[in-house]
Amino acid sequence: MTTSFESSSWNSMRSPFASIIGTNHAPSTDEILRLKALLAVPRTELNRLELEIARTQLVLDGLLRQKEKIKSYIEAHQALMSSIRQIPSETLADIFVWCLPADRNAVRSLKEAPLLLTTICRNWRQVALDTPRLWTSLHIFLPPHMSDIAVSKRAIGVKTWLQRSGSLPLSISFHVKPHFGAPPTTTTTTMDFSDRLKLLIRTLVPFGHRFGNLFLSLPSTELGAFNDLSMCQFPILQSFRVRDANLFYGFFYPPGPWNDGTSSENASRVPFAPLLTQMPALKRLEVAEISIRDGGHLTLPLNWGLLADLNLQNGDSTTACHGLRVTEAFDILRKTSNLQNLQICIVLMPDHPFDSTSLGMIHLPQLGSLRIKFMRFQPDDQSIPAQVSSVFQYISPPSLKLLSVSWTNPFPMGSALGEMPFPTLETLEIAMEMTPEDLGCPAEAESLFAYTSTFRDSHLLALTPSHDNPSPLCPKLTTFRMINHFPIETRISSSALLGFVQARAPTLKTFDLFFERNQSFAENDLIELRKLKKNGFQMRLHYAIYPLHEEEDLPSDGLHPRPHSQPPIMAHRISDMDGAFGTNRIV
Repeated sequence: MTTSFESSSWNSMRSPFASIIGTNHAPSTDEILRLKALLAVPRTELNRLELEIARTQLVLDGLLRQKEKIKSYIEAHQALMSSIRQIPSETLADIFVWCLPADRNAVRSLKEAPLLLTTICRNWRQVALDTPRLWTSLHIFLPPHMSDIAVSKRAIGVKTWLQRSGSLPLSISFHVKPHFGAPPTTTTTTMDFSDRLKLLIRTLVPFGHRFGNLFLSLPSTELGAFNDLSMCQFPILQSFRVRDANLFYGFFYPPGPWNDGTSSENASRVPFAPLLTQMPALKRLEVAEISIRDGGHLTLPLNWGLLADLNLQNGDSTTACHGLRVTEAFDILRKTSNLQNLQICIVLMPDHPFDSTSLGMIHLPQLGSLRIKFMRFQPDDQSIPAQVSSVFQYISPPSLKLLSVSWTNPFPMGSALGEMPFPTLETLEIAMEMTPEDLGCPAEAESLFAYTSTFRDSHLLALTPSHDNPSPLCPKLTTFRMINHFPIETRISSSALLGFVQARAPTLKTFDLFFERNQSFAENDLIELRKLKKNGFQMRLHYAIYPLHEEEDLPSDGLHPRPHSQPPIMAHRISDMDGAFGTNRIV
């Protein structure tokens, strides 16, 4: 009852001044005296309540502190019973291995496995250090300017890393950024660039017998430094890739003495040729972004018959390749009957004779993936389509599943593509500048990947089933991905996109369209496309994000495509549609 009475006592509506509370009334002297008298009791009560609250708060604070102490005590002991602590070290090691990057070698970064795993706790660190499988891959990067101390520390780090791998096979990638100009004044060094490179190479030499995968990316002028490694034996090496870092960074130099000469001289002049003589088990060779001319490939000291994967995309991925003539390419293919995957660049000469008597059929029974980049010797050669068709007529791959064809200049190639004699083909990749009406697609192809800057509405209409087009190209299409690079203007309308997606939605499983720059599409069409996606259709329209700056000593430098370089000619070279820096989505 007291509580009820006290609560009702402080009801402003029952105050003798209720009629003027909340108004602009100015009280008189007499009213002010009455107000002061009226507030004497509530002020006393307020003071009492504040003291009571302070006392209660002290009690509550004490109880909260006691609660936290008990809670911490329980949690500290509860942690001893956590499930993660019950996992055997062998199982934890298996989990750690799954944390490694799946598509590249590990890098020296505390943000990634395996180094990240050494920073969690003492037990995890010990498990990580005692798990050789975590340390079997390493990407080594040498920037152009490093102090002597920094290079020495890096060499020690590489040695320590590889020693942790025990006796397991190793996967090594070594990338060197070309040096131009004088080093920064803040860099303290007595070694020149070549000395720093050789220090890291000598660090690798003792581990050469365990190399299973080796990727060298350094300036062509420095490739000779790896002659130190040629003294090693690589008895288990199965994959070897070599790249000119100058081309990777967009610098091109005329051929040096090692790749300019007669065919018989080239093999001895190619600096990495001595390495090949020490690779008896080599099954995968990639000599893509480097210039070797005048039939030099034929004289490389290789056991060609063992090769299952071969990449001879001679030259870099952004410029015209120094391709092989048709007869040279065929001579190599005759030696490699066990190929499963082939990438090659062919230069088409004007009026080149295709004599079945001299060339003959080339049987590649295990070939499942074929990627060809065509270059024409003369821009105005009108025999190109016939030559391309003839090239495919002399290759017999009965198990071919994927075909990638690249072309650098606009030319009517649709008929040649549509008439490919490969009945088992499932995926077609095309990277070419197409004429408005030109697009070819074998009827059996289920997946189409286009890389072009000239894709237009007319091409989409040719792929769109309709009353006017009852027999569209690629009738079995289930996956369509396209990279529309550097369009001068938007050549694809949102209405054509919507019509294609709506017509193909019942059978098309994936549609991915990537632009180098943001595009302007009709909002009404985008709304309809988003509705389709919301209803379960696998679709993505997006454009590239570019970094604002470039780090000088990024651990992963050399593993990802250069963001500011020219777009690659080969369609498959953008394997991650998001790119290294992500994309913004339109749909």
